[in-house]
Amino acid sequence: MTDFLNPKSMVTPGMAGALVMFLSNAICFQFPEMAPRWTALLLSFALGGIVIAAAKLQRLPAAGFWLINSLIIFAVAAGSAGVAAKTTTQSTVNSTISMMDVLIPNALAQIASTKSATVPTKAELQVQIQAANERLAAQEQQLADAQQQAAKAAAEAKSAQQALEAQRAQESGKVGQAAIEKANRFFKEW
Repeated sequence: MTDFLNPKSMVTPGMAGALVMFLSNAICFQFPEMAPRWTALLLSFALGGIVIAAAKLQRLPAAGFWLINSLIIFAVAAGSAGVAAKTTTQSTVNSTISMMDVLIPNALAQIASTKSATVPTKAELQVQIQAANERLAAQEQQLADAQQQAAKAAAEAKSAQQALEAQRAQESGKVGQAAIEKANRFFKEW
């Protein structure tokens, strides 16, 4: 028990856990397809194996110590990673706002107003949704009206085109008739 409860033996799992967390985060950041938990577990067993190999114990006690030490290293690494993740997510917004206060002092009034802004209630959100739906319906009606006007203009253009073609055909016919009449007058039999 004295070997376990001394400062040197207490530092070892902490340092090993920190090393495993450090290495697994670095590996998983570079290779996102690897799961962080499995990478940390693998690294914990590798580090535990190195420690047991250095102790030169018999096989059965070495296997037991290897399993226990590796799981302790993994628990320390996973626990510290979990604490770091929770601390980071909780303080990210506050630290971002604090950093912006330092970097951009002109925006303090805007940041202060966003800090004190309340979260909208369900009723307020429903009113906003209703207003958005009404705007959407009005825009859909405008679109339908525009499509009807476009169809009406296309029909008018088509009828105007047909009238123009009919007028050209009629004029062409008149020109042809006039040419025949003129030719008949000139080449009259004597």
